[in-house]
Amino acid sequence: MSRPIVLLTDYGSDEFYAGVTRAVLAASSPASRVVDLTHDVPAHDVARASFILARAFDYLPANAVVVVVVDPGVGTARRGIVIEIGDRALIGPDNGFASDVLVTRAPARFFVIDDAATHAATGSRARGSTFHGRDVFAPVAAAIARGARALDLGVESDRAVMLRDVPSASIDGRRVTGVGRHVDRFGNILSDIPGALLRQVFGPDLAAVRVRAGDVDAGGLRDTYAEGEAGVLIALLNSWDLVEVAIREGRACDVLGAANPRDVRFELFEP
Repeated sequence: MSRPIVLLTDYGSDEFYAGVTRAVLAASSPASRVVDLTHDVPAHDVARASFILARAFDYLPANAVVVVVVDPGVGTARRGIVIEIGDRALIGPDNGFASDVLVTRAPARFFVIDDAATHAATGSRARGSTFHGRDVFAPVAAAIARGARALDLGVESDRAVMLRDVPSASIDGRRVTGVGRHVDRFGNILSDIPGALLRQVFGPDLAAVRVRAGDVDAGGLRDTYAEGEAGVLIALLNSWDLVEVAIREGRACDVLGAANPRDVRFELFEP
């Protein structure tokens, strides 16, 4: 039985690139279910793709083949890679897209995609240098979904590229800092600071912990958005067990002037 395939790209939901990639998968592995995680990662934002992948990882099918294409280096000497973690396979350019997943899950195996081996196994060949999602990563994913081994498509390596400062959380005494990693459609800013780290630093009771986001004091950690007053920035531990700031029926990113979530610094401390 063919394995399911998950797509995570910056192609945009209003472009035809994702549809063409899906068409290649349908032709090459017609029995695979294809899940569109999102095609709206901000263009070229590998760190955002890494964050999204890590949040979704535990909810993916246990044998999923995941194609991640956020590839500002397409056509250059950057490598293509297959990363095996348990029974899942992650496929994409070797540019750090799996950094958040790799820092929390081990062991992993890495395979550098070889063009000649891929052509021999799939019959596909890149048509130009600007659409490796269609020409390389989708055929590799389809082959693996049908039962090919990563070793049939490339050469084992001892590493993958990792992004710097990902995750962003750091500890300085009894103070935890980090940055925003994602702005959702509601304008909420999600950090990558986990509740588990806060409990490690401050103990199991976080009632006294306060949060500063940018230059704004967001108060203590809340449980729900409804606990905030309209127009007032609040902080909470969300359902990913990460620190987030939000405004009830408003947009935290606008108040904090954060077109890029990484521009927002989070600081957690006990007064």
